[in-house]
Amino acid sequence: MALRFVRSNALLLLVPKTGSTWIRSKLDELGIEVEYIGDPAMRDHDLLASYDREKYSYIGAFVRNPIEWYRSYWAYRMEKGWRPQYPLDEHCASDDFETFVRKAVSVLPGALGNIYRSYVGPPDAEIDFIGHQEHLVDDFAKFLRTIGEEFDESALRGGPVVNATTTRPNYPEELQELITLSEWETMERFGYLADRPDPIGLAEMRARFPDHADDYRLLALWTEQTHWQPDDVKRKAGRPVTAGTRHARAHSNFALSALHKHGDPDYAEQRYRRALELDPRHPRTLCNYALLVWQHRGDPRRARELMLRALAGRPNHPYTLGRLARLTDRELGDPALAEVFYRQSLAGNDSQEEVAVELADLLVRQGHSDKAMILLSDRAEREDAGELTRVALATTMLHARKERENAR
Repeated sequence: MALRFVRSNALLLLVPKTGSTWIRSKLDELGIEVEYIGDPAMRDHDLLASYDREKYSYIGAFVRNPIEWYRSYWAYRMEKGWRPQYPLDEHCASDDFETFVRKAVSVLPGALGNIYRSYVGPPDAEIDFIGHQEHLVDDFAKFLRTIGEEFDESALRGGPVVNATTTRPNYPEELQELITLSEWETMERFGYLADRPDPIGLAEMRARFPDHADDYRLLALWTEQTHWQPDDVKRKAGRPVTAGTRHARAHSNFALSALHKHGDPDYAEQRYRRALELDPRHPRTLCNYALLVWQHRGDPRRARELMLRALAGRPNHPYTLGRLARLTDRELGDPALAEVFYRQSLAGNDSQEEVAVELADLLVRQGHSDKAMILLSDRAEREDAGELTRVALATTMLHARKERENAR
């Protein structure tokens, strides 16, 4: 349902968790005549689409900072219970606030933006008035004055808070950053981004590549999501991951995209440097920056130095070992050492198909097609065998046949 002001024929839509209970109580206290209209099943929260906009003189609604909205929503559900008919409750319900937030941003990213849009309309067809819960008294007074209602302002401003939850979860900056990423466009639309830090430079990335702006919001969320499990293990072991490392990961992934999706090595290098300012020992960033230095700056020696810096912090980092093997083989002319690096890389992560195929190619070039066949044959029989492995095996078998024929 919604509130129709009888005197002015204005309509106020009641967005959940934006002060609706206080508004209703104040209207009763002030004696302003209103009519509850709409579907009772909506529990006072009918959407804009339920009404013919042309029938009302003025339409308003309130929004709230998404960071506080999610906290308030979860706290309310902890005290009143979850209602699985709502998507956010169905997919994200949890007694743990961190789990709730993680589910919300990964399963239903931007969910609150969709809720707000269903009340206030899209940006190009907004309703007449959008107030902010953070300035509820002032904005509601402004709404009442705009529609011509007479009221006692001192009475409006007096009295206690209504329907406030007492549950206060721990709300670290990391979770607030997740909400900001998930609801970025909504926070921007309603003026909530100005006070938020942007440690990963998402705004800059979106401005530089506007046709892919939302891709980078989702990439930042994905970067966080893929590290939750290992980061949780480290935290429980007393080795929590720093904010600098988390932010460096995003910068590094933005650099990769700038390079490979947009062909912009100069900007990619800027992003790698910013990542390394935040975490100078981040192995994947060091390794990927090394690949840029090698392939786009033509400096294999410096690339090797960067990779060795990565391995100084993580000696068994499979990704870096595999790329150092490639560099050692193709640029530094030491196939024997390259083979050692390839095997160390696979020992750390045997699922790296590309690394195994590169090792097989090296073995063939060294005249050891038989060893390459054994390596690839074993992998081709695995359930995770890819097309790259099968093609490489077929090619290796041809080389082995030629080697046998030449040996006769």
